[in-house]
Amino acid sequence: MVSQHGVSLAVHLITSYFGDLVAKVCECLLRKGTLPFAQIMRFTELSKGNLEKALLVLIQHNCVQAFAVQREGAFGEVPRVVTQYMVICDNILHHMRFPKFLAIVSEQLGKECEEIFEGLLQHGRLSMNQLIDRHKQTSIPSGGNFVVDALQESFKRLVNARFVERCPAPEPFLAPPSEDETPAKKRGAKSAKIADESQTIEQRALAVASPMESIRFFVETNIGTDVSEQKSEEKSIQVGEKRKNDSMESNMEALASNGKKEVLWRVNFEEFIKHLRDKVCFFTYLSKGFLCTI
Repeated sequence: MVSQHGVSLAVHLITSYFGDLVAKVCECLLRKGTLPFAQIMRFTELSKGNLEKALLVLIQHNCVQAFAVQREGAFGEVPRVVTQYMVICDNILHHMRFPKFLAIVSEQLGKECEEIFEGLLQHGRLSMNQLIDRHKQTSIPSGGNFVVDALQESFKRLVNARFVERCPAPEPFLAPPSEDETPAKKRGAKSAKIADESQTIEQRALAVASPMESIRFFVETNIGTDVSEQKSEEKSIQVGEKRKNDSMESNMEALASNGKKEVLWRVNFEEFIKHLRDKVCFFTYLSKGFLCTI
């Protein structure tokens, strides 16, 4: 459960990055909990188009996860599948730590990896082709040399370090418990019952959406070799353009990528939090004079 101060801080961050409209949707989900599209529209009083755009921004930047559940229909009606939207408050608050995350990458992996990583921080989710296009736009105007192989190698280093991971499934389906499972749960141990009750529907959704560990950090060897030449004719993004507009454009590109079944990548916040926690524990250990000499 997010505290009132946490909600206020999260809404402030979303407002600063993406504007009042997106923040209104975010605040609704933070205060009301997981909701379907129709209820979000009723609570926020936004038009369907504006609500869709706001949810796209939040999903693109890993602040909201959609998932589908089966709802029982009225008498005589078949069950229907409803899409629910849950807010991930921790990912919103991680925006404050982006400079620290960037410094860790720069220190451990170098400038090239830092530039790729910065693109993922700015846009939330990107395919390899989108990363290549962005790198072209930033390196060529500045007089740098652009080499696809070098970019791919730097990207692989980020993935191997677990700083970058594959994005979760966009809308996983949470299957209802089967008839065979229900009696088994009733006959199960008391501890199993407690464990099952403690797992919320949001936790189940995140678990189902997460890619399997075998592919979570898997990079294909032929990524980025078929970059479309048409993208070079598109209008370049002006330097200094507001991040709100960048977010909208990035969302549309991500949707196009999903249609082409391209793999989308994002920052692995867990790895950075683990790194920072270990660092704090280490220096706390030293400050108390517990350093052992061997």
